[in-house]
Amino acid sequence: MLKQNSRLISRLERLGDNAIIVAAFIAAYYGRDSLIFWSDILDLSSPFEGHGPLAPIKDYFIVLVVALVGYAVSLNLMGAYGSMRLSSVWRLFRLSLLSSLFVFFMLAATLFLLKVDISRAYVALFVLLSGCGLSLERYSVLKFLRYWRRKGRNFRNVIVCGVGEQAIKLAREIVGRPELGIHIRAFADLRTPDRHQVATVRQLRSDLAGTVQVGRLLLGTEAVCGALEDYAIDEVIFTDVVEVMPQVEEMILACAEQGVRTTIAADLFSIGLIKSGISYFGGMPLIHFQTPPGDSWELALKRGIDIVVSGALLVALSPVFLLLALGVKSTPGPVIFRQTRVGLNGRLFQMLKFRSMHVGAESSLAQLRERNEMRGPAFKMRDDPRVTPFGRLLRRFSLDELPQLWNVFTGEMSLVGPRPPVPGEVSLYERSSRRRLSMRPGLTCTWQVSGRSEIVDFESWVKLDLQYIDNWSLTGDLILLLRTIPAVLLGTGAR
Repeated sequence: MLKQNSRLISRLERLGDNAIIVAAFIAAYYGRDSLIFWSDILDLSSPFEGHGPLAPIKDYFIVLVVALVGYAVSLNLMGAYGSMRLSSVWRLFRLSLLSSLFVFFMLAATLFLLKVDISRAYVALFVLLSGCGLSLERYSVLKFLRYWRRKGRNFRNVIVCGVGEQAIKLAREIVGRPELGIHIRAFADLRTPDRHQVATVRQLRSDLAGTVQVGRLLLGTEAVCGALEDYAIDEVIFTDVVEVMPQVEEMILACAEQGVRTTIAADLFSIGLIKSGISYFGGMPLIHFQTPPGDSWELALKRGIDIVVSGALLVALSPVFLLLALGVKSTPGPVIFRQTRVGLNGRLFQMLKFRSMHVGAESSLAQLRERNEMRGPAFKMRDDPRVTPFGRLLRRFSLDELPQLWNVFTGEMSLVGPRPPVPGEVSLYERSSRRRLSMRPGLTCTWQVSGRSEIVDFESWVKLDLQYIDNWSLTGDLILLLRTIPAVLLGTGAR
C-alpha cells in the first residue's frame, strides 16, 4: 500500500511539475507585457525598458520544450521524485533552485547555439516563475503529507534491531517527529538469547521511559523472522551493529527474501564529533567518517573565492610588490624566502614570504630555542635578532605574507584557515593537535585577529584553530577577513 501511495504521489508530482512549467511559460509571456504596462503607468525603471512586444507565442515553444526536458532530467538526477518523508523544507527549496539554474543555463546555451533571437528577459522571468511555482508545490505537498501522517495515514511499520545508544536516539527522534509517519512495532536484540539479556531489556525500558513505548522486544534472529511473518513490517532498521555483523547479514537476506526494506545506521560507532556519510563506488556503497568541515559544496565555493580574490589581488598589488621587493634588497639576500610548510592533511609545500630576516637565520634557530616565548612546539620571539630593520616593518603590518597570495592561487593555501606549521613543529604535535591539518591552511584565521602577539600558549592557539574548523562557514570566513583588515592596518596582529 505504501509503495503504491509513493508511486501515486510521484506521478502526481511529475504531472504537477509539468503543469506548473506550462503555466509559468504562459504567465511569463503575457506577464512581461503587463510589467511593461505598469512600469510605464507608475513611471518606474524596468529591466524590460527599451524592448518591444514579444514575437508570437509559437516562436517561444522551443523554450517550453527545452525547459520540460531540462526540469525532468535535473529533478530526477537530484532525487526530487523520491520519498519526501525525511526531507526538510530547505532541501525542497534547494532542489527547485538548483534545477531552475540548470534549466536557465541550458536554455541560454541552446538559444546561443541555435542562434534563436528570443527575449532574454522573458527567459529569466519564465525560469523565476517556474522555480517559485515548483518550490510552492513541493512545500504544499510536504505539509499535506505530514498532516495526513499525523492523522495516522500512510505510515510505515518498522522494527528497530538494536538496544544501544543509537537505537534509543533513533526511537526518540521518530517519536518526536510524528509527521514522518513511522511506527515502531518492536525492538530487537539480535544476539543469541541468554540470561544476560534480561538486564539489557530492563535498561532499554528504563532509558526510553516517558518518551517511547517499548512494546514488543524480540530476542534473537528467529524472533525477528517470525515478526516479519506475523506483523505488517515495511522496514527493518539496524543500529548498534558492530557486535552483531553476522546476524545483520543473516537478517538482511531474510528481509530481502520477503521484500522488506532494510536500513543500517551509517554512524556505526556513535563517535560524537565524527560525522558519517554514504557514497557509491560503482555498485558498492561506502560509508565515510569525517570531522568537520568535510567535503561540502561550500568548500568548493570557498576554493573558487580563493582563486578569484587572490588572482585579482596579485594583479592589483603588483606595484606594491615591486616597492617591497626594493626594500627587501636593502640587505643582502633573495627577495623571496621559501620555507617548507605542512599543508592540508600533511602535504608539504613551499610557502612564499618577503624575506624579513638575514640570510642563514634558520641555522641559528637552535641557539635561540631557550628564548622561545611560546609554550609548546611552536617558536615565537618578540625581539628576534635575526629580523632585518625593513623586515620589522614588513612583519608589523604583515606585508611579508603578501607573496602567499600565490600559494592561495595555486591551491596550497586559502585566504582563511589555520596558519601552516613547519615540519619540525608537526613532529612534536599531540595526536589531537594534528586535526589543525584537516583544513587547507590560510593567510589569516582566528589567531591572527585575536591579538596573536598576546597568545603565548600553543594549546590556546590550537584551541582557536579547532573552534574555527568545527564551526566553519563561508559567513565566518567573511567576518574573519573583515576583522583582518583593521588588524593589519593598525599592526595589532604583529608577531
